[in-house]
Amino acid sequence: MAANPLAGWWGKNKRTGYIVAAVVVVLWVFIQHDSGPKTKRDAIPKGYGSSGRELYVHAPGSPKKPIPLVLILHDDNTSAKTFDHDSKAGSVANEKTFAVAYPEAVGGTWRIDSPDGPDARYIRDVIDYVSTKKSKIDPNRIYIWGVGEGARLALTAVCSAGTPAFAVVGVVGQFTQEPQSPCAGRVPVERVAETDWDKKVSEALWKASSGHRLPA
Repeated sequence: MAANPLAGWWGKNKRTGYIVAAVVVVLWVFIQHDSGPKTKRDAIPKGYGSSGRELYVHAPGSPKKPIPLVLILHDDNTSAKTFDHDSKAGSVANEKTFAVAYPEAVGGTWRIDSPDGPDARYIRDVIDYVSTKKSKIDPNRIYIWGVGEGARLALTAVCSAGTPAFAVVGVVGQFTQEPQSPCAGRVPVERVAETDWDKKVSEALWKASSGHRLPA
């Protein structure tokens, strides 16, 4: 009976074979993890009250069905780009299938004046723009998360007149006095008491938020 040449080769190269297999698995996991849309800088186009205001968007252009949208508001004296990098929310979005928009404060400072002030109106323009021009969004699953002054603006923005736009507001940060919404009880509030917003915080906020939706 003829000997199997593959058996002899495997006996001599077993370790190499295992290493190659492990590398293939690692590459496959990396490719799967890295798949999905990338975050892109954008601006609100003409025709909106907030025309020219910048933002970053992380959203699939043509999802098979409407997906949730998360707005993330940075703290004063930082930027949307920094938060995209630090929060890793785009990575979580690719894993869980939702869109992310990072509104940008003018001069690094949010104007927290009223639910109908210029920054609150800009946030509503971001929702409309992303929903109509960038992706297919489920209007009953729009969430707004913020840290520091961004959290205070989020708590204010949910109080705008008319039908509620947000299913939940997420508050991140450690405050001497926890910020409260001017319309307490209108929208559920989820809180994460962390000073550094990393992927674990984004995952925690998504887990807390994703079960909420506005009535159809």
